[in-house]
Amino acid sequence: MGDDSDGSWSGATDLPAKRWLLLTGDRVALAAGFSLVLVTLTLALVETDVVYVGDGSTYASVLSSGMLGALATIVTVTLSINQLILSRVFGSPADLTDQLEGNLDFRRTVEDIADLDSSPNDPGSFLAVVAETLESEAAALERTATDADLDDDVTETVTEFTSSVVEYADRLAAGRDSESTFEVLSLTFGTEYADLMDDARGIQRGVAADLPDDADGNLDAILELLKAVAVVRQFFKTLAVQQDLASLSRQLIYTGVPAILVTYYLAQVYTAAAPMLPGAWLPGLAAVATAVVFSPLSVLVAYILRVATVTLYTVSVGSFIPPEERVDSP
Repeated sequence: MGDDSDGSWSGATDLPAKRWLLLTGDRVALAAGFSLVLVTLTLALVETDVVYVGDGSTYASVLSSGMLGALATIVTVTLSINQLILSRVFGSPADLTDQLEGNLDFRRTVEDIADLDSSPNDPGSFLAVVAETLESEAAALERTATDADLDDDVTETVTEFTSSVVEYADRLAAGRDSESTFEVLSLTFGTEYADLMDDARGIQRGVAADLPDDADGNLDAILELLKAVAVVRQFFKTLAVQQDLASLSRQLIYTGVPAILVTYYLAQVYTAAAPMLPGAWLPGLAAVATAVVFSPLSVLVAYILRVATVTLYTVSVGSFIPPEERVDSP
């Protein structure tokens, strides 16, 4: 039955710092942290004479050896990211209408099972509705199996399955009060939904003949809700990653322009003859300039860490799970 030992993200809650780094943390704050590390590292290297920034240093050649050109590629990167995002949101009225109708049909399926007139439109509350309905259907299935005159093996199989479903539903329900799409998305990481889908199909094919008709209905509802989890996590991933990429392109512009300007003006400070500033200023200047020049890279690393993590743990829709998605949680 489904459990957390197969490599779901839930195990990472024991490592809150790592979880913050890879998923839930503010990306701008993380990039600022990387820049602060660069300032500290540069000062330490200068103070220990590992790096020399005074008269006769190679700082000017470093600045003029393609650093400015490398920073200019930020414009190309930003345009590529924006093109990727826009390609996902542009479409003809017919295409957009089909997409909207598909979303509404999906929500109606969940609403019919949950016996709701309408479902919430924010990710956390919608996932909580799915979780609560899963738990309700699992409890009804267990009651039906327990009350029926079934073989002990059949009853045990159904009971183990419903316990796993309830445990999984409890985890999903934690997203109700979350205001972060990534927090909600992280609740669906791992392979439990696919394992439970296989378990449900196994019960349907193996012992369904021994179960009352009501139990068949509960099993069908559970299977549909697990399919809904598989679909909704991919949809939430699409929304979250598009938002992150849009934010990344904006932050690259915010950091890229100052980085280009700092690189240009530093090249004027470090002339062929000697630096045009007092020597006592140079270590601090070099440290701050290094952080500013590399700030676009810090931003890129901060955002790509999260995008890569999300992609790794939501790579499959089910019911086939690649081995990489079953590795131990980060």
